[in-house]
Amino acid sequence: MVGAHEVYKKIVGMQMLVEGLAMGAFATFFAKSHDPLLVKLCQLVMTDEAFHHKFGKIWADRTIPKLDKSEQDVIEDWAAQCFQTLLFNLVSAEQMAVVYAKFGINPVAAHNTMLEAITDDDRKERMKESTDIFRVLIKTLLKAGIITDRTRALYAVYVDMDELKSEGDHMVGDDIAEEGIKYLQTINFAQGKGSLLSAAAE
Repeated sequence: MVGAHEVYKKIVGMQMLVEGLAMGAFATFFAKSHDPLLVKLCQLVMTDEAFHHKFGKIWADRTIPKLDKSEQDVIEDWAAQCFQTLLFNLVSAEQMAVVYAKFGINPVAAHNTMLEAITDDDRKERMKESTDIFRVLIKTLLKAGIITDRTRALYAVYVDMDELKSEGDHMVGDDIAEEGIKYLQTINFAQGKGSLLSAAAE
């Protein structure tokens, strides 16, 4: 992604895929953590991340419909490939090879065992949670028009696509980020400090 020359790989890859994963991950920490400091930290990070994520959606809304069919297919296929790579490789046994070696665990055997233990049914059950990072990612791509009937079946293995579509454009982190903005406003405008610009300058 970093070395890619194509603009769509930069925007779809970072603003939508990576930021989508980040929003899902931080939303999970926010929802499940019992540490008030971590909860507030996640909220403030998500407040920033939400704008990055939204930029990718705005770009997709304004750009993808204007592309010809072959260009749209290239973006859709690349996004689907990235999704599969993330789904099966994120925190995979292969990435943990150095750690396993310290404990005499064969990475290949560990990888094969994990494939047997974690089934598509397990992933599907996990993705029912609104904060699941991959559910957030699929919804991001779907709402941006990057998932069509060509690749829909790939994602439908894990989530109910009709249910996801009916949820509207609201994303899991939107409410959290909105509360974060309100919290920052109370700080920026505390004690009558005037405009946001003057508060930021201070």
